[in-house]
Amino acid sequence: MRHIALGAATHPFLRDHAIAGTPVVPMAMVLEWFAAAATAWPLCPNLLVLRGVTALCKIALPGFHAGGDQCAVRTEVVDETLSLLLVSAKGVPHHRANAARFPLPVQRRAWSVPRDLRPAVQGSPYDGRVLFHGPSFRAIRRVSGISPAGALGVVVGLRELSWPDGPWQLDPAAIDGGLQLATLWASHAIGAATQPQSIRECLIRTRGPVDGPVRCLVLRRRTSALDAECDIAIIDAGGEPLVELVGVQLVARPEPRRPEQ
Repeated sequence: MRHIALGAATHPFLRDHAIAGTPVVPMAMVLEWFAAAATAWPLCPNLLVLRGVTALCKIALPGFHAGGDQCAVRTEVVDETLSLLLVSAKGVPHHRANAARFPLPVQRRAWSVPRDLRPAVQGSPYDGRVLFHGPSFRAIRRVSGISPAGALGVVVGLRELSWPDGPWQLDPAAIDGGLQLATLWASHAIGAATQPQSIRECLIRTRGPVDGPVRCLVLRRRTSALDAECDIAIIDAGGEPLVELVGVQLVARPEPRRPEQ
């Protein structure tokens, strides 16, 4: 079991990922912790695949500014698969996933930009509702275009956003930027603010932080009135995907209650 202490001293950037004033752990950080736990097992050395990443309940941090909070990653090997479970200090399950113990045949896909992308609205995408993120999480540098078929943009990673030094297995800031761009696309596609609920596969082709700005591509899989599903790729300057998130489900967030008149 890997124990994780979360507070203003250890994870100061999380203060900029808060809902109603309380910091909440983003799914990109959960991917980082699962990847760190999985590296203890003999997986393919150059390719890590996390599957069935699912949010069971959000991880709010009420003690963030007062001593911090605790969580842990539990691991168990079941039928040649590493089972991963993120739990609170009280043992409440928050996220789950699994990783294969042996290398898997994963085909390299072509990430083609949709032809019908339209210029995005000018100005910052951080409107406080669809994208509520503070400065340490404002990873989107440019939204190049959005259409029903997907979105294209430029994101930066944790170095550009002045997060603490690692060790880092991934770049959760850049990955969160990809999820933010997907959320922005979903708001146009279904007309609602959403949050990531699950990821069918997370293919990690390159470990550690990204270097400078990188491209991010979102491609539609399906939409409904209450959710949307897409694929996301973080792509380097040479056109190679660094991280691929396949089958990302985004579900409509409940609207905050308005004070009674």
